[in-house]
Amino acid sequence: MKPLCSVLLSLFVVAFCAQEQSTAIGFYTTGLEHYNHQNYKVAIAEYTKAIELNPNFAEAFFQRGCAKHNAEDYKGAIDDFNTSINLQPKNELFYKQRASSKTMLKDYNGAISDCDEAILIKNDYDKAYALRGILKIEMGEISGCKDLEKAGEYGYNNAPIFLKKYCMK
Repeated sequence: MKPLCSVLLSLFVVAFCAQEQSTAIGFYTTGLEHYNHQNYKVAIAEYTKAIELNPNFAEAFFQRGCAKHNAEDYKGAIDDFNTSINLQPKNELFYKQRASSKTMLKDYNGAISDCDEAILIKNDYDKAYALRGILKIEMGEISGCKDLEKAGEYGYNNAPIFLKKYCMK
């Protein structure tokens, strides 16, 4: 009888965990819907519910960070991006988005470091090259123009605009 009880208990635990994960995904999906409608406060609340059910849900931390960024809570966004990076350290998008929030707080060196990390992970990450290039130029480093050129080579559509604005004087 013991083996059957063990099997039944295991099945119950697996089913319960799957249901919890499914609910976390449900809250995450609802958060995405609100985010897409620029209803950031509600999106943040939905992502928070998903995270409470699954504290290892890196994408939920990331999306909550994006919502906080758009709600101009840059420090809160950075905290969420930090957690998403801790959970998935090889995701270049997490670093690039954290760089964007650091930029808003005028932490340009920190933002450049995050762009460096994103580029290490994905060598042809056009948006990371573009942001790093603009930041370097804003800090007086002409090497930012090379980053903008690379961004253009990798497909960043606005590279010519920024090159003309910053590098062709």
